[in-house]
Amino acid sequence: MSDIASNAGGSTLPLRPVLTLEVARRMVSAAEAKARQDGLAVSIAVVDQGGHLVEFSRMDGLHIGTIDVATAKARAAALFKKPTTVFAEALEAGATGLMALPGMLPMPGGVPVFCDGLLVGAVGISGAAPQQDAEMAGIAAAVVPTKGETR
Repeated sequence: MSDIASNAGGSTLPLRPVLTLEVARRMVSAAEAKARQDGLAVSIAVVDQGGHLVEFSRMDGLHIGTIDVATAKARAAALFKKPTTVFAEALEAGATGLMALPGMLPMPGGVPVFCDGLLVGAVGISGAAPQQDAEMAGIAAAVVPTKGETR
């Protein structure tokens, strides 16, 4: 497959990897497995590169407040292309201006997902302690191939 798509008029557009539903479901499964192993219940949101929901899970017994938080963490990670832990640390260091940014949620647990160096989406997790949310999000993100390969 070529890196460039062209039409008869000679216009070109670069081709890019896309986060599929199948991969998003595997991401959720990986995070759920870690949560069960640790005796936790969490909400897991997987979004595409624009921050739009692709897959979601709320484990049994978990309060509904985690639904919006997990989704917001995923969106913030996708929109800013950085783990939300970075923003939590910056806020803790006094960067209160972060709170004025649209779509910002400076809480650990959101991780962007890249393939071939391009953002394909993000995952957000809520329901456990902040560092546990971040760890599970990292596990979910690791499911995604880093190169144009299948896993």
